[in-house]
Amino acid sequence: MTRRVASTAVRAQLDRLAPRYLEALQTLVQIPSTIGEETAAQNHVAELMRAAGFESDVWQVDRMEFADDPRSGCADGGERPRPNVTAIRAGRGGGRSLALSGHVDVVPPGPLSQWTRDPWGGQIENGRLYGRGALDMKGGLIAAIHAAHAVVAAGIPLRGDLVLESVIEEEATGNGTLAARRRGPRVDGAIIPEVTREEIQTANPGVVWFELTTTGRSAYVGQAGASANAIDLATGLVHALRDLPREFNTRFAHPAYEGVADPLTLNVGTMVGGDWPSSVPLECRVGLRLSFPIGWSVDQARAAVEECVRAASDTDPWLRDHPPAIRWHGFQATGWSIDRDQPIVRELAAAVGAATGTPARYGAMLGTADARFFGDAGIPVVYFGPAGEGQHGPDEYVDLASVERVAAVLADVIVRWCS
Repeated sequence: MTRRVASTAVRAQLDRLAPRYLEALQTLVQIPSTIGEETAAQNHVAELMRAAGFESDVWQVDRMEFADDPRSGCADGGERPRPNVTAIRAGRGGGRSLALSGHVDVVPPGPLSQWTRDPWGGQIENGRLYGRGALDMKGGLIAAIHAAHAVVAAGIPLRGDLVLESVIEEEATGNGTLAARRRGPRVDGAIIPEVTREEIQTANPGVVWFELTTTGRSAYVGQAGASANAIDLATGLVHALRDLPREFNTRFAHPAYEGVADPLTLNVGTMVGGDWPSSVPLECRVGLRLSFPIGWSVDQARAAVEECVRAASDTDPWLRDHPPAIRWHGFQATGWSIDRDQPIVRELAAAVGAATGTPARYGAMLGTADARFFGDAGIPVVYFGPAGEGQHGPDEYVDLASVERVAAVLADVIVRWCS
């Protein structure tokens, strides 16, 4: 079968299957899959993969089986085992294998009052599908299954194995993909259809999560100077920690981030402290996320945090004698990058041109995702996924035309890579 005939056959199947996968995406968005609650969504995904002609295996990820791996993380709410899905379509042999790997977990919706639509409604308006996780990254995950199904339905003979993965806990630790790489199968290349707005993204920074806990000293609120306010102490430490990304950015140079201003950031994500307006808070816990340069180890990033907190604490008499506690949890993730001249990147770029008629655009991710685990295993991997808005915010949506374009690109890559 010639490339042109194969392309025509796959395109016809993409069009035929499009209504089915629009409905599948809407259903998937309607299934809440925050951390610890991914099972129903994974069962739905597994059925889609089976219907696409794949041998689908739903298997449990138990962090305790690899808790000694420093790349793993412990996320609040993710303590018990939950399922990954691995689906394989065996090739005839003699070709390169490919994995299309995505995550099914989503972040919490936040205050519902900030949404103008139901975050679990999957509402469609003006070519956009709204809901938590529609963009990050259920749209990309469905595009991957749609692409694979179209290639199978078109009867394209593939020499290499084709693998579909749906993993858990990408939004907090990466444990799902870590477990998948430890379990296998081994593949020759991978694409993660993350939120890239149809850019080919070839890098992401490192990220650590940590929780800072300060303790205070009790006194009646009317006695100025007699108390130590745990919230005030924590706020002062956060102010000091804001110097870290400024320092990191001055030391970070990577070609994928050329022209990107201040790509490394600190986010204060949670704060819990106090129990009464007229009582001095005796404890405050602050949850933070910090990104750090590609090429740094997690230990280097942790040491920078610890030194910053120690130096700031030394300037305060109370903190000097009652130092804050630091708990490392969630992401303990190194950065990752791949050269543009790698075959998987070149094949993806060629597929973008063939499927869309436009040259590939390149960029870099500002957050973290799961490519590092493929990189650690020596598997070339790259990010490419659909467009939309509202990632991790209210009224998140994915552009449905973009989802279809991504499916067409991924289908072309499958044919190019595995034939």
